[in-house]
Amino acid sequence: MKITNIEVIELRVPDTRPLDLDPTNNGCLIRLHTDSGHCGIAEVDSLPSVIKAIVDAPPRINTLMGLKSILIGEDPTNIPQLWKKMHHHTSYCGRRGIVMHAISGIDIALWDLLGKLENKPVSELLGTPKRQSLPAYTTVYPLGKSADELYRALENALRYPVKALKLAIDPFWRDSPQLATELLLKARDFVGPDMELMLDAVASFTHRDQLKPLLPTLHECHIRWLEAPFPLDHLDQYRRIKESGIPIAAGDTGLTAPDEWLPYFRDAQIDIAQPDISWVGGFTALQEIAMMAQEFGSRLIPHGWNTDLTLAANLHFLAVQPTAEYAEFSTSSSPLRWQLAENGPNIDHNGMIPVPDGPGLGISINEEILRQYRID
Repeated sequence: MKITNIEVIELRVPDTRPLDLDPTNNGCLIRLHTDSGHCGIAEVDSLPSVIKAIVDAPPRINTLMGLKSILIGEDPTNIPQLWKKMHHHTSYCGRRGIVMHAISGIDIALWDLLGKLENKPVSELLGTPKRQSLPAYTTVYPLGKSADELYRALENALRYPVKALKLAIDPFWRDSPQLATELLLKARDFVGPDMELMLDAVASFTHRDQLKPLLPTLHECHIRWLEAPFPLDHLDQYRRIKESGIPIAAGDTGLTAPDEWLPYFRDAQIDIAQPDISWVGGFTALQEIAMMAQEFGSRLIPHGWNTDLTLAANLHFLAVQPTAEYAEFSTSSSPLRWQLAENGPNIDHNGMIPVPDGPGLGISINEEILRQYRID
């Protein structure tokens, strides 16, 4: 069997809203074709036009090659070897960043394809599944600037029977700590004492001192982790904020290849790693990051704000990990979030998401929705 084509598919939902942090209205799929007629599919949370350029680019020298020129004609079943080839032959322009995004999508598609060939879910290819479902949390975004906006956002998130919520804040929390404190206390009062709360700062702060006015309220509200408090390059601030006694999470605002993660485990001493499987190198690299996290005593809870393809990938990965961790369940309003898959994973009445048990990722694409939103 040989790889015959790598197709990059851009999806776009017409939307007049201002740009925000929700990528789901602008999708990027990778479909990997073989001469046997079998296909693997994945999605990438990145710029579709650039991903397409990285895949389709003709080779210049043997370390400046487009991914298609590296993989066409190759046996798709030797995934670790193919990952090394992609990493090496793009090393002059890649190693980090958006080239790793493209490699991630192809890697996920390769695992999906291998599962279909062997009639096994990806979780069984990765190891021995230790659980059939994972606890879910929903992310509340946007949170709003008033009590009414906050309550509407929380009501929407609580339509799902979860036991944990993550509040994604805006930069005004840095400049208006009194309002931020009021909103956080209102959120805790609204959801009650038993709901676990996390806080995603989305890199809104630049220095630990900016967070000091909020720390007593974070403790009072029993915030389970503080995510992305600073831009990624502020390693010293990540290390210093650990003195607050609140677990610190990082990685979901741009870290890619495994080697890029080492300073965050070793120097920033993060408590929780939050890699996005479509940025870090797919399943192949995510397994390496998981070993690093275990070595440094950090938890690993993947980022996952996209369609059911990413959710399924995260569930397969989490199913084989030593401990049960949360799966992020996107509540985006985009039709791609809810209609791209015909059989997307859902939250059950216990707040758990079953791991798909079909071959590969276990996701069937709604081809009509793909055609409706595809950009040629």
